[in-house]
Parts: sequence; C-alpha cells; structure tokens
Amino acid sequence: MTRALQAPGFAALSPGRAVETRLVAGRCQAVAWDLATGHRRVLTDRPQGVDLSEIEPDGGSVWWFDADTSGEGRWLRQPYGGGEPGAALGGVPIGRAYGVAFDRLGTLAAVSIGVGGSSRCYLGPPSGEASLIGEAEGYLSLADLSPCGRLLALAGRPDGDDAVVIRPAESPSEGWRLRGGESESGQLRLWPLEFDPTATGEAELLLVAAQDGRYTVATWRASTGLRLIPRLSFDSEISAGWYGGARGVLVQHERAGRSHLLLADLHHPRTRAVRTPVGTIHDLSCAPDGALHCLWSRAAEPPRPLVLQPGDHSEQTDHADHARTAATAATATGARRAEHRTAQPYGPVHSFVTTPPGTGPWPTLFLVHGGPATHDRDSYDPRVERLTDAGYAVVRTNYRGSTGYGAQWQHGYGRRVGLAQIEDLAAVRAALVAEGVADAGRTGLCGFSWGGYLALLAVGAQPHLWSLAMAAYPIADYPAAYEATTPALRETDRELFGGSPAEVPERYRAASPLTYVRQVRSPVLLVASAEDERCPAEQVGRYAAELQHSGAPHELVWVEGGHRSRRASDHTAVLTAMLHFARRTWPDSPP
Repeated sequence: MTRALQAPGFAALSPGRAVETRLVAGRCQAVAWDLATGHRRVLTDRPQGVDLSEIEPDGGSVWWFDADTSGEGRWLRQPYGGGEPGAALGGVPIGRAYGVAFDRLGTLAAVSIGVGGSSRCYLGPPSGEASLIGEAEGYLSLADLSPCGRLLALAGRPDGDDAVVIRPAESPSEGWRLRGGESESGQLRLWPLEFDPTATGEAELLLVAAQDGRYTVATWRASTGLRLIPRLSFDSEISAGWYGGARGVLVQHERAGRSHLLLADLHHPRTRAVRTPVGTIHDLSCAPDGALHCLWSRAAEPPRPLVLQPGDHSEQTDHADHARTAATAATATGARRAEHRTAQPYGPVHSFVTTPPGTGPWPTLFLVHGGPATHDRDSYDPRVERLTDAGYAVVRTNYRGSTGYGAQWQHGYGRRVGLAQIEDLAAVRAALVAEGVADAGRTGLCGFSWGGYLALLAVGAQPHLWSLAMAAYPIADYPAAYEATTPALRETDRELFGGSPAEVPERYRAASPLTYVRQVRSPVLLVASAEDERCPAEQVGRYAAELQHSGAPHELVWVEGGHRSRRASDHTAVLTAMLHFARRTWPDSPP
C-alpha cells in the first residue's frame, strides 16, 4: 500500500473509524482505517480504480462509487469490517456521481446522479429503496443533507438562477432558490458548503459568497435568509466548514499559490490563524476529536499526511525554515526553484520557475495548468522533477482566469477566453528570454486538458513564439467539444463565454485552436483517449487531420484512461511520450 491521495473521511459517531483513498498497486482504491490500531485494510480491487468513497456516521459501512472508464457507475455499500458490496440505494440509475450525503445518524442517505443531460436527486435508507426528490436539466450537484434529513442543499452554476437550491425532502416541489448573477451590489456568486452538523433546531447552511471582488463566509436559514459575515471576507478564494460546535468555522484561504487556515466563531469577532507549514493543503478533513487531517506538500516535498491540533505548534514551519528546506532540496537534486512576477498593465503575472543545474538559457517548457478555475501552487509536482531531470527549465504560470489572485484576475478579461491566457504566457516567455532563463529558439508548451487546449491555441495563434506544443486530452475544436462533453463542463463553458456556441458563436470561434490550425508551423504532439468523456477524442482527431492536410509536423498518440484514469501507469505513459517527443524535436538539448 502506498501514499494517501485524499484526506480521510471520518465516522462522526464512531471516532476510531475512517475511510481513505490510497494508491494501491498503481491504482486508486478505497481503504478502511482503524485509528486505534493504525491498521489499514483495502476494501476495493477494481481494475479501473476507485476515487470516491464515504463512510456512514456510525462507521458500520463504507460507500464507494463503482465507475467505468467513462465515469458512469453506481454507489455500492460494503461493511466496514469486510464482506461483499451491494447496491447502496435501490432504484437509482447508472450515471455520474454528483454528490452523496447522510443525515446525522445515517438512517437516510441522499445522492445526486447525472443521467444523460440531467441531474437527479434521490433519498432513502442505506441499502433500501430510494425516492426521486427532483430532476433538473444540466448540472446540479448535492452539497449536503441536513442533520434531520429534511432538507437537501444543491449547487448549480454559481452566478445562475440555481446557484443554490434547497429542497424539503417531504415536499420537493417547494423550497428555496438563492440566485447568483447581477445584483444591486454587483455580480454575485454563491457556493453552498454544508449544514451545521450540531444543529438540533432550525437547519443552518454554510456558504461562500463572492461579490465586489471579495469572497465572504455566509449562512442561510429559512427564517432569516442569506446573511454574509463581513468580517470573514477575503481577497481571493476560500472554502469553509463548521468546526468545533457552537458555530465555529474553519476557513481555508488560497492566496498566490499557498494555503492558509483560520478559525472563527460566528458569535464573536475573534479569529485566529491555525499555524501550518508554508506550502499547499491539497485536501483537509476534521476528525471527531477536532484534529485536522491534511494532505500537504510544497515544491521540495512530496505530498504527506499532516495532522494539526489547533493551538499545537508542533507542525509549524516558518518562512525561514521553508527557505532553508527548499535550498537543501535544490542542492540535493541540482534543480533551482524561483518565483517570477511579470509586470503587466492589469497586474503581475505570477509564475513558478524550476531550472536544471548549470547556467541558462535552457530549453524551456511551459507546463500549463488546466481548469481554468485552479492555479499552480507551491506544491510538489512529479512532472516538474522529470522534466528538469531531462534538462528542461519548467515554467508554471498562473495566467488570468486562474484562481488564487482574486475575482478580477479570474473573471476580468472581457470573455476573451483563451486569448487573454496565451497573452500572459507570451509575456512571461518574453521576460524569461530577456533574463537569460529561456532559450528563445527552444521554448514550448505542454499541458493536460485545458492546459493542453492553451498549448494548441498558442502554437496556432502565436506561431512565431513557440517551437513545440504537447497537448494531452485537449480541447482542439471548442464548439464540437462543447456539444460532446459532460453537462458539468457545458455549464463551465457557458459561464466562461457568457453563453453556448449557438448564442455567442464568434467567441467560441475566436477561442478554438481549430480556427488557427493552418498557421501551425512547429511540431505538435496530441495525446487522446477514446474513453475520454470530458475532451472527446473525435474533435482531437479532426484537428490532427487538419494538421496532416496543412503539412504541419505532428504525432497523434492514443492511450487508455483519459481524464478520469485512476491508474498511475496511464499518467506515467503520457508524460513519457511527451519526454520522448521533446527529445526528438530538440535533439541538441542537454541530456
């Protein structure tokens, strides 16, 4: 058994029991963990792996999602102590997992399932027959089930009419709808998080509201409606959860590639920071005893479990210690890590730059993050190590559209999807060439998913800048990808572009790599999977055919797994193909 991939899920009423997702023989599997003895037992052995699992409040059974390569499947329920799995809820169709939740005692469970182009929500006793609570077109995920089991909180598009939908289980046609979008105070976005698990009277829902460039903790009750907590307002993205009873809240704040934790009491103005090592908290959960179980890393250290007791400073690492540790790691591996800020009229573009031993300029690869609603961080990335070991400088840039730098940075680029992002990549490239870091003749891009999309867009729209592009599971024909992708990603695209291809066709055309394919001059590597439902293979094939027609050098590699692969070997094979392609394209690069 190898490393953990997520923070554990704890049984609220049985403190010694938890479930984890761990890498087992190269595949993600669900693992039962007995905290008292430290013993772990692998529950699943699925060839495609398992990456979604939950434990019931009493710790008696574990739920895990049995998905095929397309991401569709069903929830299964298995005794914690061992035994054969069975259907977790009867009457629920095969589909995509859009969330699962339990009431306080675990006597009721709710799931949201994506079936075709709709979302369906079901409620019932574990292993019993479920009732359909509601169905909606598009993507509507389940945020939580109230402790009493009477209310379901569902999340839609944050700036849409269904940003938050709260349905009574006994009368699902009624309920409450919290709308995002334009308001008197500007654009409003809402994300429902969880109900207060300690509430014995009226249910209280915790949310995050984004408005006027700030991200603010908020609450909702049927009797009072939505209430923002102005003193818990931040300049970049946050998440939050109830903590410690008596209306305590734990806030995780993401800022410029690093994570920060804060404890607050909604009854009092007092807040305090939870001391954490400098770096990134990838995942976090709270044990019944109040301990915070984190999956943490930083650039020089691979992910590891980190247990924090608020008020206990034993896991604290200050900035000076971080600098010493990073310097030691750099000396041991020969790689050097730096942060680069490229001045632009709209603000600095922040990049993490890792260079091989020796002196530059080096052949340079921009490892472009996907999303776009995520960001590169001070965190360990094994791809960076493999690329720098091969002699390449690696640049990870948080272009406009990235999270972690405020609402204006994420949304304020005039719906110039793709074009604004590659302008930022070009600006960083120019600065690094001028500083002697990047070799102007050997500067390329590689990326996965939306990062692969930006690599293809840049090599066509900016052919004079990039001498190589490598794209795994990319969007190559944006209108076609929109029509064939999942409902959740169609919602994301409608938010990005301000509509569908039928509504704003010129925006999709300007953003599509296929529009610029005849301008491509540099070698292109395309990696696609017939099993990929997010960036379907057909539109990648059409892009490759256009490259073939125009005579542009390229390779198309077909692999298994796609976006949702839960096998480590699939991801390793893609990176190996990229390394081989780069070596053939730039044969004079250092070994």
